[in-house]
Amino acid sequence: MPHIFFVTGASGVGKTTLISNLEEKYGQKTDWTFLHFDSIGVPALDEMEKQYGSREKWQQEITKVWIQKMLAEHADKKVIVFEGQVSLDFIEEGFKEKNFSDYTTVLVDCSEATMHHRLGGERMQPELITPEMNNWRRLLREQAEHLKKPVIDTHELNQEQTVEAFEELVRKEGLSL
Repeated sequence: MPHIFFVTGASGVGKTTLISNLEEKYGQKTDWTFLHFDSIGVPALDEMEKQYGSREKWQQEITKVWIQKMLAEHADKKVIVFEGQVSLDFIEEGFKEKNFSDYTTVLVDCSEATMHHRLGGERMQPELITPEMNNWRRLLREQAEHLKKPVIDTHELNQEQTVEAFEELVRKEGLSL
């Protein structure tokens, strides 16, 4: 069975950039795979609420679908790196239901000001700079601290240093790069 690195964080904190850089560096390894939560498509908010009752319930259920998919379709891999905006509580719950413990949840985070700069400038998505996104970023940080999960704070790290921080987590799990 693989070791799964479940990378989460709010929009604009650097998680997709991290995964893209990791995929560029390690994508040729046949025993590694890289997956993105949003690759299955994200329905409109009203559709989520219609089918699942709320956005949170949709996220909770789709997290479980992804965990099942990783375990069923990628069992031959040594490492799965998965990226998505997901509550750490839902990640814990999903793996617990599958009785699977060989995973590491990693929060990628940064300061609110850095997130705003990235969303408004670099990504040109100022519509994502909302009180709701700010609260989401804070909630994920609180969950990571409460659950004692590793945090890669990209506020003062360049892309190479962010990759190095992730590589250190891989080594801590006793896995080779």
